Amino acid sequence: MNARCLVEETEGRELDSFDLITALGLLKEHAFKELWRRYGDRGKPAANLNFTLNLEGYYVEMTMETLTALALSPKYQASPHLMQALIRRLLCGHRHGLILEKLRAYGVAVGDGNQINLSCSVGTKGVDLLVNRHPEAPEYRFRRFGTSRVEQEEQRPLDHYDLVSILYLAQQNLTDQIINRYVPQEILNEGSEEEKKVHFTSRAGNYDVTFTFARIKNDQPRQVPDRGNVSTATMHQVVRRLFAGHAPELTARELSDKGIIVSPGEVSQEFRLARILNDNLIEMSFKRG
Repeated sequence: MNARCLVEETEGRELDSFDLITALGLLKEHAFKELWRRYGDRGKPAANLNFTLNLEGYYVEMTMETLTALALSPKYQASPHLMQALIRRLLCGHRHGLILEKLRAYGVAVGDGNQINLSCSVGTKGVDLLVNRHPEAPEYRFRRFGTSRVEQEEQRPLDHYDLVSILYLAQQNLTDQIINRYVPQEILNEGSEEEKKVHFTSRAGNYDVTFTFARIKNDQPRQVPDRGNVSTATMHQVVRRLFAGHAPELTARELSDKGIIVSPGEVSQEFRLARILNDNLIEMSFKRG
């Protein structure tokens, strides 16, 4: 492989969905130098950054560029967060009509929906995200879903999109919001406090990911679970790498860089991560197969 940027060179892979979301995250943090260091063309002056993603029903193009002045045009009405959310929904295979409905709720004009064009700016950096739906995109495949509020409203099972959303909400200590959105309605209405937990299994690449979020009491001793100091940001990175099909060595390195020792052999088979955060316990188990 002829590496075009530092990431391709050091990780020995082509850019993929992991990098589109990472680049938008760096943009949100105003980490422009780091963004261009990782993804700029090797040996060339800083210019535009170009990313592409070919999915089953969509072709995605994203361009980042330096603007000559602050962007005041109404064209730049989106945000990096909205773009990340759109990419995650596309990756999870959400119903096309649902995706358009969510964009319209944000005030984005989407027309007939076969082409979605979002633009945003952060400082003097501009981003254009273009999503073209394949003319012969497969029809949405119905999947059985549960009784949580999100599942009932969106008519789909919980998946990677929700896992990431819960991690974001947990960082902001929005426990009640998580419980109200993702706990089955019958438990929410009639269950005990101990029963009001979020628990589901979803697919990420070649892995089954079992996710649990539960409120815990802080008035009694509790032992920190094994690998229980993993930040939610690192959990997110790991899931995105698995979703993109990265080599076990890259996922193991992602963890070891944060002081969490999980061998590539474990990653290639089965491993667990956990975090106690704001009186909540987050557990994730990963099993390849």
